[in-house]
Amino acid sequence: MTENNNHVESLQTINYKTELQKLKKILREKEQEALEYRAKRDELNNEVKMLSLKIRKYRQQLAVYRSQISEIIEEKNKLIENIRLFKEQKNKITERLAEIRQQLQEKREKLKNIRAMLGRRIPNAEELASKLEKLEWEYQTRAMPLEEEKIYVERMERLEKLLVKARLYEKLKEEVAKLREEASNLISQRKDLVEKITEYSQNYLSLKETLTKLKSERDTLKSEIEKLTKERDKIRETANTYHQKLLEVNQEIKRLQEEIEKIAILLKASQLSKIIEERRRSKMMKAKEVYEKYKRGEKLTFDEFKLLLEFNMVKP
Repeated sequence: MTENNNHVESLQTINYKTELQKLKKILREKEQEALEYRAKRDELNNEVKMLSLKIRKYRQQLAVYRSQISEIIEEKNKLIENIRLFKEQKNKITERLAEIRQQLQEKREKLKNIRAMLGRRIPNAEELASKLEKLEWEYQTRAMPLEEEKIYVERMERLEKLLVKARLYEKLKEEVAKLREEASNLISQRKDLVEKITEYSQNYLSLKETLTKLKSERDTLKSEIEKLTKERDKIRETANTYHQKLLEVNQEIKRLQEEIEKIAILLKASQLSKIIEERRRSKMMKAKEVYEKYKRGEKLTFDEFKLLLEFNMVKP
């Protein structure tokens, strides 16, 4: 019976050892698997970090582009507003010049008519006024016959008409001169405005070209950011998958470690039981030898007698 028990215990120990070796092998494989998952996850996370830094750098550059574009648009709008104001001023000047041309034409026509009435030699209004004043004085202060008085009146009327025409002629000449001076100033102003419109228009076209270039670079950068973001998110998703697998494997490793510890305890208990049984069997054999000695009436030592008592071979 004891031999059968020993055999069962031996088989059980072997099973524990076999199971323990099997679990340790699986544990090593899982630990290797965990190392691979961790390495792959860390590698991918590092790629995510590098891509994030690159994206951040590109976004900073994108912010610079947006700021430059905003400034150029603002400057361009100011140029457009100035060009609009310049054109408005130019149109007003052009309208005024048209009015002046019309007025000059009318006044020149009046001058022509007055000149025709005054003759080739245009009398001086001051001289005419002086002559008229002299005649009026003589007319008022001299006593003269009726016939001579009539001559004086006719001469005064003639001089007065000439004086009116002469003064109107001089007035028209002054107005023409003023209109010509105004027209000259307006033409100069319009020339300045045309130069400004040309200069501002060239600046506008230059800014427009710069703006188009910046917008193209901005859009290219935006596309690159979108591309890198998608790539980063895809890599991050893969890294998260490896991380999840790592968690699952770590959980499996923990379970295996607990199982190994449990079987190791059982194996140690089995081995300890075997040692105890072997010691007991050894003591039994010794007890049998002592019992034979006892039956022969030989003297026993205290330990030998104690051994017989332990196995109930003698009564105390």
